[in-house]
Amino acid sequence: MSGKVAIVTGAGSGMGRATAVLFAREGARVVLADIDPAAGTAVCEAIRAEGGEATFVKTDVAHEAEVAALVEVAEGSYGGLHTIFNNAGIEQPFTPSDQVTEELFDRVIGVNLKGTFFGCKHAIPALLRAGGGTIVNNSSVSAFANVGGNASYASSKGAVMSLTRVLAIEYADRNIRVNAICPGVIDTGMNQRNLERAADRETVRDRWMSVTPLGRMGTPEEIAQTVLYLASDQSTFTTGIGLLIDGGRVAT
Repeated sequence: MSGKVAIVTGAGSGMGRATAVLFAREGARVVLADIDPAAGTAVCEAIRAEGGEATFVKTDVAHEAEVAALVEVAEGSYGGLHTIFNNAGIEQPFTPSDQVTEELFDRVIGVNLKGTFFGCKHAIPALLRAGGGTIVNNSSVSAFANVGGNASYASSKGAVMSLTRVLAIEYADRNIRVNAICPGVIDTGMNQRNLERAADRETVRDRWMSVTPLGRMGTPEEIAQTVLYLASDQSTFTTGIGLLIDGGRVAT
């Protein structure tokens, strides 16, 4: 990633944080976006403490103007943009589908799908100005396999996969590659919140392990390595895919 400029959304924690740190260690200048200023600033300072280059921009990806401004900061601060990891997302608390409110559905779709679309929409002109680049979207194993109770979340992540394929085809001849990652159960703040809401945490944890043949949760660092692969020149003949990082879950 030496000499590259990268945007990572949802960079304040979990997969976003791990990816931003790894990108910086690999030589990228990283623009961090998060809705939480304290978390985003802390990651920015950690990267700088290791000798990396990073800038934090408070961003709610559900608002298009904020995403457009984020891309402007990347180009203005570092002279271009070469990759974006559209990672920011929120969960849906377990809710029977006939009880999902319009407000909940709209909120999840607004962040997970619209936020990803806005990131792609505004990154693409910048990538074209740089002569091409890469987009990595964060979809989910929920685009392929489910246990129910997450209609808005699964819908948003399935749509992210479709969006990824559309853009991969549309911009393939303009040197932009677009791929998605599809994580399984990862040890992040989101899943910790899901556990805290559960009436029986052990049952939920046991269920996660039972549907994961490798028998454990993945780590944010494992996800970051896969994002690095898709964002970098290690994957120059790869576009339009959803790469499962699920411990074998979909194989079952």
